[in-house]
Amino acid sequence: MNREIKFRGKSVLNDEWIYGDLVHRTNSPKTISPVQINGIGIKEDTVGQFTGLFDKNGKEIFEGDIIKGFDITVEVWYSEDNACFIAEMKEPQNDMVDILGGYDTARMEIIGNIYDHPELIKEE
Repeated sequence: MNREIKFRGKSVLNDEWIYGDLVHRTNSPKTISPVQINGIGIKEDTVGQFTGLFDKNGKEIFEGDIIKGFDITVEVWYSEDNACFIAEMKEPQNDMVDILGGYDTARMEIIGNIYDHPELIKEE
């Protein structure tokens, strides 16, 4: 089974989400974004990788997505230390961090992402 590797990021031109192959050009001119998806300059801090998982609506789950289900809301991110995608709950009195693959994401729903909807993650 092949794992699909793709990324998303916000365009430097119009703030729209771009999906596809990621290229990081170390020798690009200062006038061109060094991070590109499908040849389009991307805001580097918005780049997220597809986790390989889908929500209950069949939507692809990316790093930075906020998903909800089973009375919890979690933020998805990649852990360099553990080399896996993480689901982190950021609600008062419950700061749980767990491996995303341990969740039944097919019964959860993407409700936004940390870039467009940071208010969806409650912080103390």
